[in-house]
Amino acid sequence: MAAKSYPVLKGNTLFRRDELVYINKSSELKEYCNVMHRHDFIEIAYVISGEGFHVVGDNEYNTSKGDLFVINYDVPHGFFPRQDSTEGPVVFNCVFMPQFLDASLFSSIHFQDITSSFLFKSLFPEDYTPSPDLKLHGTEFTEVGELFSRMYLEFKQVKKGYCDIIRAYLIELIIKIFRHMEVSNRSTVPAQSKQLVDRAIEYLKYNYNSDIKLEDLAMRSFISKNYFSRLFKDVTGLNFSDYIQKIRVDEACSMLKNTDMKIVDIALHAGFKDMKFFYEVFRKITGKTPGDYRKD
Repeated sequence: MAAKSYPVLKGNTLFRRDELVYINKSSELKEYCNVMHRHDFIEIAYVISGEGFHVVGDNEYNTSKGDLFVINYDVPHGFFPRQDSTEGPVVFNCVFMPQFLDASLFSSIHFQDITSSFLFKSLFPEDYTPSPDLKLHGTEFTEVGELFSRMYLEFKQVKKGYCDIIRAYLIELIIKIFRHMEVSNRSTVPAQSKQLVDRAIEYLKYNYNSDIKLEDLAMRSFISKNYFSRLFKDVTGLNFSDYIQKIRVDEACSMLKNTDMKIVDIALHAGFKDMKFFYEVFRKITGKTPGDYRKD
């Protein structure tokens, strides 16, 4: 079945007015139980009882009590019972938009390692063998379960300040997930970090002439601007602004050699809006003026 044919669950149908978070148990949205669907928000799903399957895209795998998953935007998925049962997993769901959390929180030390992040698997679902993002047992299972229970109760009771309390619990939950993931994923740090930057570079190559900001790329990966900046330089050897200028100058060089376009038009096409700045950057990178480069 094509992804576009899956039903889409939209946040604006779940969120209360002026809210960006929703907490429920799977049994409360029966129309989406045992159904593949997509959504336009981030979902943290925690299996509190029962057994069955969790299907993500074309992948299917077993799931049971203690499994925690993070499902990112537009990823088709669904929980299903076993063939010999009519009852599937019972799941706590916390769904939210990134704006629900203060962006400055992602510069915290707890959020620095994207490869320890539970989000990496949902950002790059084709790059890992399907499995829960976390499998919790004993006190860990109870601890995370209690956080979900508290968020759920606050959401249902709607007492004064409940959104702020839910936000605090969600931050605590995310930090604890990062701690668990840090222990289990240390060995995959370099390759995953490089792949995150490689995807950003691929995006830059196709959008070099638009107004691209570092914070926009960081938000696409759901990590802090400062951490993404450090990660980008570690992988490429250049800071973000120098890298995008290099791509633009490379494109300008190609047009100077292969077209009869005017230099001012080449500068605009390559993404430079200021001619003086274009000349400065071009000379800095090539050692020549655009005119001299074209003559050589």
